[in-house]
Amino acid sequence: MIQPDTSAVAPRYTRMASLLHWLIAALILTQIGLGLVMDHATLDDMVAFSLFQTHRALGIVALVLIAFRLFWRLGHKPPVLPASVAPMVRKLAASTHFLLYVGQMVSPLSGWALASASSLALPLSLFGLFDWPLLPFPADGRFEAPLREVHHWAGWMLAALIAGHIAAALWHGLIRKDGVFTQILPRFSWSKRP
Repeated sequence: MIQPDTSAVAPRYTRMASLLHWLIAALILTQIGLGLVMDHATLDDMVAFSLFQTHRALGIVALVLIAFRLFWRLGHKPPVLPASVAPMVRKLAASTHFLLYVGQMVSPLSGWALASASSLALPLSLFGLFDWPLLPFPADGRFEAPLREVHHWAGWMLAALIAGHIAAALWHGLIRKDGVFTQILPRFSWSKRP
């Protein structure tokens, strides 16, 4: 049986990193759910259109938050893994985190490109507050089908990476009990730590 690593208290992510992680996680899981409903459920046209518009607006919000998170990450190194984590697991974690960032960018960027290349030429409304600018694609729809494929598979890739990420987090939290899982959990006490 694996013994918990109690040699030291694991360092934590900053409050901002934790907040961004959980906000983006909630947005992405919502987006995956909306995407599945839009692809597989039989919906009334008005309901489908409303979900479609919500999915597009939330995608832009996610894109902005993800871009900010990447910017934040450049100036704030993540906490190191405990010494008990094997080198191969460290490499796997680093690779998975890199792919998660790539997937988090490719999915909303491909959605933005798809909205921009659509032959419907609908404005990209952010909840009726204002229109987000479209990318400069030809209005004839020739890029719509390939971009739909990219967006579709980027969503599935991201979903698979998230499933692996959650499994690894649960492994650290429930089996290894090495403090890795708690590094990203929100903190509710307002101490002087950043």
